[in-house]
Amino acid sequence: MASTLSPPSPLLVRVSESGSQTARKLEIYFQSRRSGGGECTVQPLYHRDQVTFLVKFRERAAKEGVLKKEKHQIVVDNKLVTVFLENAENPVENARPRTSSLPHSQERVRSGEKQQNEEHIPDVMDSCLQKKEHPNPGKKYSGVQRTAYLPNNEEGNEVLRLLRKAFDQKLIFTVGESRALGVCDVITWNDIHHKTSRTGGTQTYGYPDPGYLKRVKEELKNKGIE
Repeated sequence: MASTLSPPSPLLVRVSESGSQTARKLEIYFQSRRSGGGECTVQPLYHRDQVTFLVKFRERAAKEGVLKKEKHQIVVDNKLVTVFLENAENPVENARPRTSSLPHSQERVRSGEKQQNEEHIPDVMDSCLQKKEHPNPGKKYSGVQRTAYLPNNEEGNEVLRLLRKAFDQKLIFTVGESRALGVCDVITWNDIHHKTSRTGGTQTYGYPDPGYLKRVKEELKNKGIE
């Protein structure tokens, strides 16, 4: 009986320092038992950025094995390089610069034993040079894509309207140090929290979280958005 191949399971990773053949070193590492992974391919997310990479595992179990491991390091050019993981179901796969936008679309999602409508909000920011208001003016930072979710109800749509307004005023993101990734000169959230997972609760920035909409409206109000 012929088997059906599963679609690749992607994982976005960043390295603390780039070097020669970084992608190949990552591929060898993530295919080894030392990483907890398995068969995969690795490619730079941006052609001119050898810091951010997309790892596509052939089996989801390999990706999950990597995520279970707390610390990842590889040796590049005789230097120990730390590898930071970013668990995302739909990381950016296009290496071209993206136009800044805040579109949204409705989708059906399962929550517990029932389905509810949620808003799916992909936030996309361009690759640019830092400006005078940023930590290191003139230094390049890479583009990024983030996906957030809101309930498709009256209050959720109100928050969506406020987030659109905040995005247009360039208040959603800033450039600085990512505490999660441990790297500098990257795009980070600007103190307006988003729900980037539909499940897992507050520990994974997901639902359920009954007080989230009220809190995010307060955060927006603190930025002058109401």
